[in-house]
Amino acid sequence: MNWFTFVCLSIVFLVTPFQWGLYYESDIYPWERVIFGLFVLNVIWYWIKKPEVLLKNKNYLLVLLLPFMYVLTIPFALNPEGNWNTIFRFAAYSFFFLLLIWTKESPSIKKLYPLIFHLLGITFFVFAFANLFNFIHLDEYMIGCTEERACGPVRYPNTFGAIIGAYFFYTLTVVIHRKSIDWVSILFVHLTVGYGAILLHTYSRGSYIIFAGTFVLVFLLLSKHWRKFLLFSISPLFLLFVVFNLLQHAGIIVTTDSRVLDFSPTTPNAAARIDFYKEAIVMSKESPWIGFGGESWTIYYPKYEKEVLGLNQVHNGYLDFLIEIGWIGITIYALFFILLIYLIFKSRTVSSDKTHSVGVILALTMLFGHGMVDYDFSYGTIWLLIFWLFAIGLREVDIKKR
Repeated sequence: MNWFTFVCLSIVFLVTPFQWGLYYESDIYPWERVIFGLFVLNVIWYWIKKPEVLLKNKNYLLVLLLPFMYVLTIPFALNPEGNWNTIFRFAAYSFFFLLLIWTKESPSIKKLYPLIFHLLGITFFVFAFANLFNFIHLDEYMIGCTEERACGPVRYPNTFGAIIGAYFFYTLTVVIHRKSIDWVSILFVHLTVGYGAILLHTYSRGSYIIFAGTFVLVFLLLSKHWRKFLLFSISPLFLLFVVFNLLQHAGIIVTTDSRVLDFSPTTPNAAARIDFYKEAIVMSKESPWIGFGGESWTIYYPKYEKEVLGLNQVHNGYLDFLIEIGWIGITIYALFFILLIYLIFKSRTVSSDKTHSVGVILALTMLFGHGMVDYDFSYGTIWLLIFWLFAIGLREVDIKKR
């Protein structure tokens, strides 16, 4: 059962980003059924064969509180259908996480989790470059995805920038912690530089800001490896910046300088988002504790309902949670993820887990950080990446601890 489950979860993880990052309900429905079916089969199988696995670490069962917080809003939901869609989504994400944890009981399988994660990153890398150099052509894009911006399979450059930034930090950590320079190290160095190039080409100002902020954490967690840090991060990034500018001046890369350099809050885009934030806060005050249920933003503010894709979003994942599940819900979400990050942080004391734990923390910082400035949490791919990273970072000793 473990191998069957692992193969199915890997297929879900590797294939679904190419379905608009599971943004649309029509794309996520079939995969929800797959995950629900796997979950039921595993519960039955473990209940008969190894019932102790299901309750080995009760902390991880707290993930079920994520969909439950939306269940509590059912009597008050402004958008009943949207709320049910959100309940099913977070139930699928929660079951996905538990399945990863249970399947990780097999030592031979848990070693493959980082490999599958890297495989998806390499796929993103190849896809992005193929698209930039017109080897592939996509007929439809989300708002903001223009020819000069790298959008990836999620087809939204800002969210893709956060994903690629997460891969940059995870891969950088792997390179720095490797004890010898071999072909694997060389591959990861090239991937790190490549991820940096793709991130630059998203022209996502939010991703740039969160990327720079995450580097502060890099200094704190990797200070003992400062020589390798300078060699494998600062130097390649500087070289990449120089080459990037040379290609831009040569006309090979075309961009709009104003978008890259203008971080002013007075730009039309920034001003619109600030207005969204203000209105979301006003909305939350009318139901501060329990919220209005899933997908309630455009129901409360019907003026946004028919806006083009992207403009009908709050552009802040945390404000989305605040208006949907209130302060009680967002507090429970925060405490749960802080608990998981704490367990991962503790694993830094074990040398064999240090690479994965530090890389996971940095990658999660990028993903959770960018959720403050865009609607990344509306993408199923983001949540699958987040829970896959948690599964990589959580140590076996934590899983078995009673």
